[in-house]
Amino acid sequence: MKRVIAWVVVAAAAAVGLLLLRAELMTVDVPQPEGSYTDVVVAVEIREDEAEREEMIRGLVSTCRLLVNADVAEDSFTVVEDSFTKVEEGAVFAFRLRPGLDEFDQRELKGCLRDTRVQHLLADVRLLETVTPADGTTDR
Repeated sequence: MKRVIAWVVVAAAAAVGLLLLRAELMTVDVPQPEGSYTDVVVAVEIREDEAEREEMIRGLVSTCRLLVNADVAEDSFTVVEDSFTKVEEGAVFAFRLRPGLDEFDQRELKGCLRDTRVQHLLADVRLLETVTPADGTTDR
């Protein structure tokens, strides 16, 4: 009888563990309200010709945005220059994606920007923030 109870407890613990793991790993598409957007700031270091830095980061962003089914907002891709975002041997870029990204898409984009390999280019996501019209902020 004790063995049966032990097996039932082990089976229940395994089932609960699998359900928790499934919930953590499962990708769910959460629709974002119309007018939402995601602001992204990426620090980039390059080990080759700096003249190609912007072209290389644009290529990386173009590749990664396809994974999350969002578009870079027109004229939103800019170089950020202030003391908070200075990077040794690199630059900081900001861009906006439309529509906004849910939590799962944010993780996907962040992972892609950090992990996708463009030769001699290292990217680090500094900011990834989704804003919805309900947040009460004005669109720029």
